[in-house]
Amino acid sequence: MATRYKYTGANEMQHRTRKERRFDETEHELPNFSQFTSALTSTDKASYLLSYLGKKNPFPRSITEDDTVWLLDNTAYRNEKTGKWEAEFVSAAFSQHSSCAVIDAVTAIAGKLDLDEKDPNYPTIEERLRPFVQDIKPGSQVKAVHGKTTLKLGPGGRNGISSDIKTLPDGKSGALVPTSAEVPKGANGELKMNTFYAEPEGWGVISDIDDTIKITQTSDPIGILRTTFLETPEVCPGMPELYKNIQSLVQDKSPWFYLSASPYNLYPFLRDFRDQNYPQGTIILRDASWMSLPGLLTTLTLGTEDYKVDRMEKIYSWLPKRKMICIGDSTQSDPEAYGEIYRKYPGWIKVILIRKVEDIAAIGIEAKNEPERFEKAFKDVPKEVWHVFSDPAECNKLSYTSSPTKKPSFNTPRFFSIHSSPVQQHHHTTTNMSPSPPPKRQKSSKDVPYELIYWPGIPGRGEHIRLVLEEAGATYTDTAQIPDGVAEVTAQISDANVGDDLNPPPLAPPILRHGSLTISQTPNILLYLGQRLGLVPAEDDGEHPDALYKVNALALTALDGLSNEVHDCHHPIASGLYYEDQREEARRRSADFVKNRLPKYLGYFERVLQGKAAGEGPWLYGGALTYADLVLYQCIDGTKYAFRKAMATIERSGKYAHVFKLYDAVKERPRIQEYLASKRRQDYSMGIYRYYDELDIGLDGE
Repeated sequence: MATRYKYTGANEMQHRTRKERRFDETEHELPNFSQFTSALTSTDKASYLLSYLGKKNPFPRSITEDDTVWLLDNTAYRNEKTGKWEAEFVSAAFSQHSSCAVIDAVTAIAGKLDLDEKDPNYPTIEERLRPFVQDIKPGSQVKAVHGKTTLKLGPGGRNGISSDIKTLPDGKSGALVPTSAEVPKGANGELKMNTFYAEPEGWGVISDIDDTIKITQTSDPIGILRTTFLETPEVCPGMPELYKNIQSLVQDKSPWFYLSASPYNLYPFLRDFRDQNYPQGTIILRDASWMSLPGLLTTLTLGTEDYKVDRMEKIYSWLPKRKMICIGDSTQSDPEAYGEIYRKYPGWIKVILIRKVEDIAAIGIEAKNEPERFEKAFKDVPKEVWHVFSDPAECNKLSYTSSPTKKPSFNTPRFFSIHSSPVQQHHHTTTNMSPSPPPKRQKSSKDVPYELIYWPGIPGRGEHIRLVLEEAGATYTDTAQIPDGVAEVTAQISDANVGDDLNPPPLAPPILRHGSLTISQTPNILLYLGQRLGLVPAEDDGEHPDALYKVNALALTALDGLSNEVHDCHHPIASGLYYEDQREEARRRSADFVKNRLPKYLGYFERVLQGKAAGEGPWLYGGALTYADLVLYQCIDGTKYAFRKAMATIERSGKYAHVFKLYDAVKERPRIQEYLASKRRQDYSMGIYRYYDELDIGLDGE
């Protein structure tokens, strides 16, 4: 019996992430569903009561024309005692209809995602949500045909799911044999499945799904809802190529297993994603949270280590002689689960690959990627077995043995950094799969929380970035809103900060951190955010070619004339001197600014707004709001604070009516309006825009 080294640090990190990302709060605001008792027929009630008997149910319910049936792909194996083929068949049965108020569920999800019912993506939520609200049909029995063999699956339990080990006719290793459900006309669902035949020996792959091969955002409740119910499923960069490479080495006769803490409600969604991007394999899910939206978040974030260990123990009972490759990620408990299974069944797992997720800037992600975490998780697991990677291309350094008389087979894998020496030769002939490029920063999903690092207590240059994030409804943290925010800023600009492998150190705030990316300089940050948050026309927008550069030029012009020059009015000699040390020069500079520079820049933007490129409406370019409009708004607002007399006179004159129309239009946008009224908006004080009575010069010079 193997010694157990149960490591509970993963559970601690899960609870911390849930607390700091407010999972409980989100779950509380999502609806649970249960079938309305009044909607159940007497037959339904009887089936529900009998379902408590499980397989001993003497009167299983038959599938009707109003039902939905799912058959889940599986893997056949040889029973060690009998030598016969068998497989676990999982089926689910529920009604095509729902006695719940589906609109309530759709509204709840849309509300969390800030999605208006007129949005063209709104129907996507209802489509993906439907498996969560269809009435369960407990105690149902499904008839199916595997090849020429008739099977009876079920009866199912209270959750509508049945699990049966069935003996199968002989099959060829690597064969894919279909099974079809025999249902009345009108019944629908996943009525066909495939059984993969796997002989006892050879290689096999166990893969996590969420944030290993599919971006799910498991560290953020809103991210989970968005990626599950709204967005097109997105692969983790580089993983399809890695899996294709592994498949070419382990050969087509090797079984693949995909583990996810997701509930069975998501099976069709995940199966389609698998079919489009990854090798065929058995998807094993949790039979929990049926008809429960809060349960979706719970199953994905709690008890995942125990769940995965339990499912891998099942796979071991099927294929104990296989050599397994386990692939997971650092966001949840994959390292701990794989370490536990390795220790329990020594020799079964040959390779463990952990994707170090650096593109999800969620609370606690640093702790999840600390080397100490992996050392504890893989206690007593040989160093040459487990490997943590940032770029999947690193895994192409995996080597395998070959000989003149045998087909290639995996040997002990070797990984090395870009600077290390080549793989040492073993006593076998060793071949490298391909060279590995230097590590690349993986693009962060737009739903990854952004981190704004800027001085607390002043709007300053950071305010342009806040306005962009607020208008886009992006999730972000702000050092102006956290204790010791100043310490975070000073740590970034300290002489001791030399950056990291991918990011040079910043000189000064504002600084934006997004996943593994750290950048500074206000225009640079705006350029990055504008593209990602939809605040500039897309590159493939044929109507507005090269829009990014045109919008950026407008933003730069506003920052030059109505931000930098306004700052220089009260600090015309040197930023390091006090205002009192340059008071006379400040008055002269302010007088010139009000007389010459201010009209020049306001006149320029008035011309832009009247030009053809601005399009219809109050915006600077293309007839739609861009980040340049938000920059100009903040510049106008700050200048109105610093030069009250001049700006009031200018606004009353009507000479720059289009500029002030844009200013009012931005201020009236719902998210901006809410932001300006909130405590997140910093008050003007001693930043870029300051008010000195003696510098508040009118157009007449007084």
